[in-house]
Amino acid sequence: MINATTALTSLIDPNDSVYARLLSDIAYGEFVSGDRLITTALAERYGTSVNPVREALKQLEGEGFVTFQRNSGARVARFEFETMRNVFEILQVLEPYLLEWFIEHHGAANLALLQQTIDKMCALSPEQHGQFRELDTMFHWEMYRHHYNTTAVDLWRRKKIMLQALHAKLPISKAKLQSTITEHQQMLESLQKGDGAKLQRQLAQHIQTSGEYWSRLFRH
Repeated sequence: MINATTALTSLIDPNDSVYARLLSDIAYGEFVSGDRLITTALAERYGTSVNPVREALKQLEGEGFVTFQRNSGARVARFEFETMRNVFEILQVLEPYLLEWFIEHHGAANLALLQQTIDKMCALSPEQHGQFRELDTMFHWEMYRHHYNTTAVDLWRRKKIMLQALHAKLPISKAKLQSTITEHQQMLESLQKGDGAKLQRQLAQHIQTSGEYWSRLFRH
C-alpha cells in the first residue's frame, strides 16, 4: 500500500528556486502566452542575479514553456488550440496507465486525501476558478504521483502544468464546476468499491468531456 502524505503534493516543486517560481507564475497566469520575459526584470522580481534566471529560462525552453525569438528575447510560449488538443490526446493514453497501478496499490490515506480534495472543490464558487483548477489537478496528481515509472509521471506533470497555463484566464461555468465534482466523486466511489474497470471507463469519459469543454471555450 502507498504511504500517502498528510497533504497533497504540488505539481511544481515547492522549493524556492527561480525555475519553480517562474514556472508557477506561468502555470497560474501571472505570465501568459506571448508575454515577454525580461531577464533583469525577472531577477528583480525573484530577488536574484540574472544567471539563475537565464538558466531557468533555458530549462523552461526545453520543456516547451518558453521560446526564444531573434531580437525579442524570451517569451512565454504561444499555446495554440493544437497544443491543447495534443496534450489531451497524450493524457488519454497516459492517465489510464498511471491509474492502473494506483488501483492496485492505494491505501486508506490516499482515499481520504481524494475525498478532502473533492470537499474543498465543493466549497468553491465559479469565480474561484484558479483554485478550482488547482484542486482538480491535485485530485488526479494524488492518483498518479506514486507510480514507479517516474518518467511517465513527469511527462504527465509537465503536460498538466501546460494545460493550467492554457486555462489560467478562462472562466469556469457553474455547470462545469458541478459536473467535474460529480465525476470525481463517482471515480472515488468506484475506487472505494474496488471496481477498477468502471473507474477506467469513468476516467476516459472525464478526460473526453473536459477536452471537449475546454476546446470549445479556448476557440471562443
